[in-house]
Amino acid sequence: MDLLERQTELEELARLLREAGASAGKIAFVCGEAGAGKSELVEQFARQAAGAARVFWGYSDALQTSRVLGPVNELVTGIALLPGAPIELGLARDQLFSRLFEWFSPPNPVSIVVLEDLHWADEATLDFVRFLGRRIQRTRCLLIATFRDDELAPTHPLRSVLGELTGQHTARIPVPALSFNAVEQLAQGTLRNAREVFQLTGGNPFFVRELLSAPTHAVPQTVRDAVLARLMQCSPRAREVAELVSLLPGRTESWLTRTILNDIGAAADEAVARGLLRYHDETLAFRHELGRLAVESTIPRSRAQALHQSILRNLIERDADLSHLVHHASLAQDVKALIEYAPRAAEQAARAGAHREAVLHLATALRHVDSLSAPERARLFELHATECEITNQVSASLDSGTRALALWRELGNVAAQARVLLLLGRPCWKSGQTALADRHVAEGIALLETLPQSRELAMAYSARSQLAMTSQRIEEALEFGQRALDLAAKFGDYGVRAHALNNIGAALLRSGNDAGLATLEQSLAVALEHNLQEHAGRAYANLVSSSVRLRLPSSLAERYIPEGLEYCDVHEVQTHLSYIRAYSAHCDLNKGQWDKAARVAVELIEHHALAISQRIPAMVVLAIVRARRGDPGVDLLLDEAMQLALPTGELQRIGPVAATRAEVAWYRGDMKRVAAAAATGLQAAGRVRDRWFLGELAYWAHRANPSLEVPANIAEPYALMIAGDWEGAAAAWQQLGAPYERALALADGPEEALLESLAILERLGAGPLTAIVRQRLRELGVRGIPRGPRASTRDNPAGLTSREVQVLSLLVHGHTNTELAHRLHVSAKTIDHHVSSILEKLEVRSRTEAVAAAFGLGIVKAVKGQAHNTAG
Repeated sequence: MDLLERQTELEELARLLREAGASAGKIAFVCGEAGAGKSELVEQFARQAAGAARVFWGYSDALQTSRVLGPVNELVTGIALLPGAPIELGLARDQLFSRLFEWFSPPNPVSIVVLEDLHWADEATLDFVRFLGRRIQRTRCLLIATFRDDELAPTHPLRSVLGELTGQHTARIPVPALSFNAVEQLAQGTLRNAREVFQLTGGNPFFVRELLSAPTHAVPQTVRDAVLARLMQCSPRAREVAELVSLLPGRTESWLTRTILNDIGAAADEAVARGLLRYHDETLAFRHELGRLAVESTIPRSRAQALHQSILRNLIERDADLSHLVHHASLAQDVKALIEYAPRAAEQAARAGAHREAVLHLATALRHVDSLSAPERARLFELHATECEITNQVSASLDSGTRALALWRELGNVAAQARVLLLLGRPCWKSGQTALADRHVAEGIALLETLPQSRELAMAYSARSQLAMTSQRIEEALEFGQRALDLAAKFGDYGVRAHALNNIGAALLRSGNDAGLATLEQSLAVALEHNLQEHAGRAYANLVSSSVRLRLPSSLAERYIPEGLEYCDVHEVQTHLSYIRAYSAHCDLNKGQWDKAARVAVELIEHHALAISQRIPAMVVLAIVRARRGDPGVDLLLDEAMQLALPTGELQRIGPVAATRAEVAWYRGDMKRVAAAAATGLQAAGRVRDRWFLGELAYWAHRANPSLEVPANIAEPYALMIAGDWEGAAAAWQQLGAPYERALALADGPEEALLESLAILERLGAGPLTAIVRQRLRELGVRGIPRGPRASTRDNPAGLTSREVQVLSLLVHGHTNTELAHRLHVSAKTIDHHVSSILEKLEVRSRTEAVAAAFGLGIVKAVKGQAHNTAG
């Protein structure tokens, strides 16, 4: 069948390839529904470009649990066949990623790297896409990744990859359905009613092809019927081949089909000739996954189970990929094989950083946990709890950890009980159950202290130090941190040493002792020297959060944010990477870079599975940007953030939310709510003496009630503002590089200060405080108050066309592209072009961010009483 209506997409790929060879590498995300023709498009392009570039392929398969680094290993296999290739099989993940990056970089020739069906890819493969994508401009590579955009749930891990990899080196190439004219052209000579085929298929190329190729004169009602009609035209032997291949997602090796079915040469040729299968070198595969599923659905359950058992036996003999073994063991209902191979597959996945796949493999094994002995059950639950904790599946981690603990208690294994209690402390803390986390860790310590001193006890002491540090129980944090250091020295355990130094350094800084910075940096040095990636990531995270939250010299954040992001990205320390990104957004907020701050916060909130410690700071950043611009959606964000923060009892969670609530209430002139919000934060502070949290909360409390007693030893800029020294406060904020806070301080000054404040606020795009400053100037009788940008610029500062403004206004109300096309009497493709242009002009990456920018830039005005919560 001809490849129709794909010239635009082919030309775009060709342009990207030219640029990749001439200047900097590019990424093309080719997306569309199942059957849209993504693979055919890329294969056609690869054939056309074969003389200009090397082409490497990697495929993801529709297994129950994806192969770990399956597509990446296929790339390696292809590269390793070339003479002089500096790469070999079996490399550790970090080495593998680095070698591939080098292979696709100058002075090597231009490469096209195709990764098919990323919606099925494992976590480690998506990490590779991130790794290469963030460095793509330094390569001579066109990375083409295909995926089904209609099958991505909001929390699908591919969404976070798509959100992170944007910009001038990235292109999104949607593959649309065929038009009626194209279907009519294809239907010529088939005796089919083109209009009926078009209505039935919606222009989906695969559906069109199947219906037009159906061997009956009547048009089948479903594509499944069309595929099966073709199957029924095959000989029994060819049908047998097709059925076997349908049970093997991806491509089926010839040795396997020969082993199970003996000589199948003529039968395979017939299935290929009938258009069901096609050859890939020495393998057989269906022309499309939808066809495979159609044939698979016809096989009786008992026969399918027997075939899966036969496939499994043969794959075991060949030492096949563990994910394949688990897949077929599950469908063969071979419990013994599942119990043997699923945990092994999970361990392999975890070693490669594919913790999401590890969880799935362990969950598969847990479905048959009753067939195991008690120690085996306990160990399996413990492994599942550990992997769930790593992937931020907090509830699942708590459930499996609790089950493991109960089993170890029945077995009387004290060391295992202590180990699981310490494990449970982490998801308890992540879920906001700080008191329960404290109890678990204390109980674990009590058990370990009944045994000879050990590394485990050292880490338990450090875990208690960490919990005390996060709750700002400074003396306790320092005491147990030192106990951990003493035992770490005795056992030569650098991991415990790095962890304890981290706790001590962070605790000292939070108590106002600047010596904590050197201790934190020492923790990082120990972790880096001994390649302790988790500990290094945590050290970077606390250095960044401390630098931002405590307003340390800007040079620290400027150093540790890029260092930490790069390190955690390369080593895939995802938990700390998200934490650093959240505080990097707060750093941008502090510097007045609101668009950037909001963009990062939205991406984190919408596309990442965040723990409370990561989600709250991201939500606070987004809420502050919206509040200061006067955008809608603030209250919903802050309500959720406070619901998450209150159960923790920690000032570092409750304080920022309470302060932001007070700020929002002040803009609205609601002093009662200002006082209540500030009181909530001050109550959480208790006897904690955090200069910056206390200073901000005291400032808002003082705004509501000037007679309120101000806590001692608060941060200087807030103390100056409370004392009425607006000039000193403004100078202090300027020294800290905080323009909005400087404008807030100047807003309490005379006419000249108010005018300077107004100029700052208009540059920032602030709304409510600008209105307050203008009102104060009017009250002073000032004439000729600057009006801000001209109306034309104010109404359309991004240079949007009138049609784009119209589209953007409708996007605000949540209309889909199809609805927009109908409403504006244009095609959906035209709407796609308008939306793409809007995103580019507004310098945003999603419809959600476009809506936020529309309000922030004043292009679209909020409807009174309307609350758009586009990222909650």
